[in-house]
Amino acid sequence: MDFIDRSLLNLVQTDFPIATRPFLDLAEKVGVTEEEAFQRINALRENGIIRRLGGVFDSHRLGYKSTLCAAKVPEDKIALLRDTLMKIPGVTHNYLRNHQYNVWFTLIAPSQAKVEKVLGQVRELIGREDVYSLPAIRVFKINVDFDFNLHESKVKDRGPSSKEVSSYPEKAPIGSFDIKPTPYPMEEKDKELVRGLQGDIPNSLTPFKEIAAQLGWQEEELLERTKNLLKNKVIRRFGAVLRHQKAGFTSNVMGVWQVPEEQIGEVGKIMATFREVSHCYQRPALVDWPYNLFTMIHGRSREECEETMARIAQETGVKNYAMLFSLQELKKTSMQYFMED
Repeated sequence: MDFIDRSLLNLVQTDFPIATRPFLDLAEKVGVTEEEAFQRINALRENGIIRRLGGVFDSHRLGYKSTLCAAKVPEDKIALLRDTLMKIPGVTHNYLRNHQYNVWFTLIAPSQAKVEKVLGQVRELIGREDVYSLPAIRVFKINVDFDFNLHESKVKDRGPSSKEVSSYPEKAPIGSFDIKPTPYPMEEKDKELVRGLQGDIPNSLTPFKEIAAQLGWQEEELLERTKNLLKNKVIRRFGAVLRHQKAGFTSNVMGVWQVPEEQIGEVGKIMATFREVSHCYQRPALVDWPYNLFTMIHGRSREECEETMARIAQETGVKNYAMLFSLQELKKTSMQYFMED
């Protein structure tokens, strides 16, 4: 990738224009023609760096329940569980990690009863009760936003601390916020729009016009409703979902921290300032799992992830932590909302 490709990737991860001619807007920002911006984005989609280009939704605002699940799975049951979770639409991510809690999966469902039903199925399948739901209590950061231009100049050497974060402007606000916001009052047309935007947008210079035609809408109404869902944080971001391994970020670690309850707010905000941290949540601890603050960290190597963890520990003063590296990605897909009927 050259500088223009990297600049476009920086933009389309979070700021794909909601406009009649979105590639013209992107082209003007990076100094190329509309056709060149379109062709470059297409090439990034075709070679697999961009996995999907579309809406990323807040499940809570849509009225869904979401949680991270941890399980102690016997080795001879891992493949069976993998195949079972592959068939459950609400399981969007599933990883094998280097810990006694070796299988971690995310689950999104239209009700808590459905969440409990899936957890019960997993317990029965593996023949163990060590399957736990660890829903987010507080969120300090959700911002899967890789920096392709600045990474080589700064992150390679040391990366940003909370005091340097002004050099790395975040594209999403950082700070603690309510994990259970009031569900947005979705009209039937809003649900129809979510179904239209949650996949991959058409490969076209005018993708929103094509989506509007598929729905039988006028483009102006589609653009207005999409912007309204963004304004009301139903759409968390509209942009590119990347295959980060193909983009050069080949390593990731779930860094988990044992933090005194009274310090979680302050520590979580500091951790969120690190550019390498894409997610930062407070979650429940367990009897044999003392960690209550979770960070997802991405890097170009295992060593880079370990170095980021060390810097976070130094800056926050948190000494009790563990690193759960991904041994195998068992499933990774995007949630499909309002498809139950």
